[in-house]
Order: sequence, then structure tokens, then C-alpha cells
Amino acid sequence: MKKAMFKKIILSAVIFSFVCVTTYAQEERDLNKEVEVKTTYQPKINKSKRIGELPTLVDTAKFTPSFNYFIQTKPLSVGFSPALIPAARIVGEPLKSVNSHALTLAGGNYATLFGDYRYNNQRSKTSDLGVHIRHYSTNGKVELANGDEVKPDWTEQLAEVYGKIYLDDSQLSGRVYYGHKGYNYYGETMGFNMNLFNYDSQKQDRFGLNADFKTTFKDQERLNFGIGLEYEHFVDDIITSENDLLIKAEAKIKRGEGLWSLTSEFDYFATDGLYKSSLDLLEERKTMVWNLNPQYSLQTGGLNLSLGVNAVIAMGDDSETKVYPDISIDFEAVDEILSIFAGLDGGLEMNRYNDIADENPFVYSGLHVDPTNTKYRLFGGIKGSLSSNSSFKLSAEYSEVENQYFFIRYSDLLQFSTGTEALVSNKFGIEHDDISLLRLGAEVTVGWTDKLQLNSSVWYNSYSMDILEDAWHKPEFEMNVNASYLFSDKLSFQAGVSVLGERTVSHFEYSSGIGGVSARRVTENLDAVYDLSIGANYRLNEHFTAFGKVNNLFADKYYQWDGYPSQRLNFLLGIKVVF
Repeated sequence: MKKAMFKKIILSAVIFSFVCVTTYAQEERDLNKEVEVKTTYQPKINKSKRIGELPTLVDTAKFTPSFNYFIQTKPLSVGFSPALIPAARIVGEPLKSVNSHALTLAGGNYATLFGDYRYNNQRSKTSDLGVHIRHYSTNGKVELANGDEVKPDWTEQLAEVYGKIYLDDSQLSGRVYYGHKGYNYYGETMGFNMNLFNYDSQKQDRFGLNADFKTTFKDQERLNFGIGLEYEHFVDDIITSENDLLIKAEAKIKRGEGLWSLTSEFDYFATDGLYKSSLDLLEERKTMVWNLNPQYSLQTGGLNLSLGVNAVIAMGDDSETKVYPDISIDFEAVDEILSIFAGLDGGLEMNRYNDIADENPFVYSGLHVDPTNTKYRLFGGIKGSLSSNSSFKLSAEYSEVENQYFFIRYSDLLQFSTGTEALVSNKFGIEHDDISLLRLGAEVTVGWTDKLQLNSSVWYNSYSMDILEDAWHKPEFEMNVNASYLFSDKLSFQAGVSVLGERTVSHFEYSSGIGGVSARRVTENLDAVYDLSIGANYRLNEHFTAFGKVNNLFADKYYQWDGYPSQRLNFLLGIKVVF
């Protein structure tokens, strides 16, 4: 069976091979045949396809889309409900107890004693009440230029009661005080033995009171007004006394963007025992002065503008009528950083004896000083902030002043039956002159840290005189620098420097000869003053603080007034108690 099958396969393979060979031979014969075609050959090149410009379609039909839709609201049901939180309560810090009493006691060289007591009532929404008592005295010897040692015997006392009552929309305040000052005329007498004034010490007493009432409406479109009364009686130990009564009123109201205000003052003073010279006795000086100052103020954006006038009418022994401009402008050039300010004003100073004796205590009793008229004062400058706790101010002033007074050691030539004699003194009189004054100033406050603070001011003064050779006792340069440093919660330090430039002073020198007594004017320069002071405070606890201060650390012998030297190095040590 298997052999038959094998034979069939062999036979089929032979037949298939034969057929393939026969077919290949036939194809060989056909491919070798030659065919000849006769015709004319004409080649053709197809035309290239050109890309033409796209056609432009201009559609004149306009179609404005219109939408019409609406939102159908449907509340969404939320199953969450927040838990109730109890309201927060702000609990303030408990008020600390207020100490009503403060007592300071101190002493130092030059037989210096100091005491100060203050009382203030506890916290109150309706009233404030205070009592103040102060004493200061120093009596150590100082050396004059001729080598003599003298005692100033300087003493000051003050006692005052003050208070304030708060009403619904107003407040009432008042003060009653008594002040005493005593001292020696310890300055040099310029060589002659005859003293023009036969007293060597002085005592001055002041008694006064004042009362003020004013409304405190927060709404500026309501009329706020106030009225006040001041009275002071002054008397010295020699010959002079003075009474001064001042009544003042003010009102202000806002209309639109502007604030309108009006201030009026009536000042009446009477002085007994005044000398215009060593021979003429002016029995009394009685003068009433009325000041009227209407003003309009506007604050808008970075601009503050104030427009007003100050009218002054003086009647009595000093008869004057003056009208001065009262204009100021402040423009904030850079927001909260830099401002430019300028202004124009003037004023009339009556120069009461009380004020003159307070400025220079070594004037002779009863010195009469004519009123000083500042015709105008033009000022301007820039001010700004160096940082959040530092600021500066640069300013310039120019003023024209009539009848400005300058202190000069007073003397006189008197004609007696025996001849002419010179009478000299160590007390001050005055000389008048019309002046022009230029002042340039810079003020800087710097807080480097919360613990270190610095305040400083510098002024340059230039006087142009009409008659006098110079501005007696007036410095060209002034500077004050004060610094404080909080070393810890208990310990702090202070330091200060005061500089007063050279000052020109004048007096007369006399000489005797065959023809009598002759006089010549002498001008001198007082040396510049450099006064360095340091101090420290140490708080022992909330009730006790110890302190110390040293003045004139360089121990310079400088003169505040011609012929009157100041104390050299002096210190004060003390303690302050609050309870």
C-alpha cells in the first residue's frame, strides 16, 4: 500500500517537471522575435497649470446677532448648618493705679538746693485738679574779671493751684499762682566808686490768676467760642509796680471747605515808678491795647492756606495804630515726606517792665522801654520726614523792625554844682535802633531706635543796624543739641550741648582830667559759650528714682551778660519719689 502511494508521487513530480520545461522553451522562442513599426513621431509637452489670484468676495448683507436667554434660578438645598459661635469679648487691661503725689529733692555745689512737689487728683471724667510748689536757690561765690569773689544769692519760688472742669460740650479751666525771685546785682561796676543806683539786691513778686471757658463741639459747622480773663500784679523791692488785665475772646466756625475765625484781645496795663533816664521820673505808664485778628483757613488736599490781618490799636501813654498781614501757606509737595511753607506777618510789642525784667533781671528798677514795631516778617522754608520717627525743618526769616532795644551797662554824666561827675552802675539800661534781621535755621529730630533720640537746632543771625555799631548782646550763631538714651528699663542717660556765639557789648569808660570828666565808648566781645551737660536717671522701683546732672562740664568762665560771669562746673544730685 505504501509502495503504490510512493510511485504515484514520483510519477506526478516527473509530469510537472516536463510541463515546466516545455513552457519555458516556448517563451524563449516568442521573445526573440523582431517587430518593426513604421510611423511619424511627434512629441507633446503638456501645458503647465497656472495658479491664478483668488477671487474677492464682497458681501453687502449685514447680520446683527441677537441673543435671547434667561437663567432659571433654582434653590440648592444644603444640608449643612454652621455651629453657633459665642460672641467674642474684648477684655481691656486693668487700669494701673495713679500716683497723686510727686516729690523731688536735690542738692549740689555752689550751695544749690532744689525742691519740687506736685499733686494731681485721681482719674476723673469730670475734673482735673493740681497743686505745684517749687524752690530753687544757689549762693556759691563766683569770680569776677578783677578777681573779686561775690555771691549771686539767687532764689526762686513758685506756688500754684490749677484745675479743669469738663462739661457736656465745653470746659472751664483756671489757675492761681504766686512767684518770687530774689538776687544780687553782683556784676562789676566799671571802676568808679559812685554808684548810679544805691541798691545791690533785688526782689520781685508776682501774683496772678486766669480763667478760661470754651466750647468743644466736635461738629466744626457749629460755632465754637471761648472767653478768658487774665490778671497779674507785679512789684519789685525798689520802686516799680505793675498791674496787667487781659480779656480775650475767640470764635470759629466751618462754612463749606473753609474755617472762619475771629480773635480779639483787650489788654490794659499800668506801671508806676518808671525812669526814662537817670533824672526823669515817669510817674505812671497807662496803656490799653486792642488786638483784632480775623482769619480764613482752607485745608484741601495737600494745601493748607491761612489768610488774615492783625489790627492793633494802642491808646493812652503809648498811642499807636497798626495793621499787619497774617498770611501763611503750607503745601505738601511729597505726601507725608516733604512740605513747603511760607508766610508774612508782623506785630507790636509793648515791652512792659515785667517782661523786660524777666528777660534780663539785672536791669535797673523802673527801666522804661518804648514799644517795638515789627513792620513785617517774611518767612519760608521746607520741612519733612526722614523716617517714621525722624523729621527736619529748614527755614529763613527776614524782618524789618523799628525801635528794637539792646541792653547796655548804664552810666551817666551828671552836672553838679561842684562840676561834672560820672555815675556808673552794674545795672543795665537800653539803647534803641531800627534794624533789619535775617535768620537762617535748621532743626532736626532723629530717632535712631526706640531707645536713642536726638533733637538739635542751629540758627544764624545777621543784624543790619541803622545807628548803633552793633547789636549789643545778640549772638550771630546759636546751637542746641540734646540726646537721650534708654540703656535699660531702669537706667537712662541724657546729654546736651549749648553753643552761643561771640557777642559784642558796649559801655562807657570815664577818666578825670583838668577839664573835668571825659567819657569814651568802649566795645568788647564776649567769648563764645560752649556748655556741655550730662545726666543720668536710675529707677530703683516704681516709687523711687535717683538722678544726677552736671552742667558746664568744661568749667568755662563765660558771661551771659556783660560783667556777670556764670557758674563754672556745677552738679545736682537728687531723688524723686512718687506715691
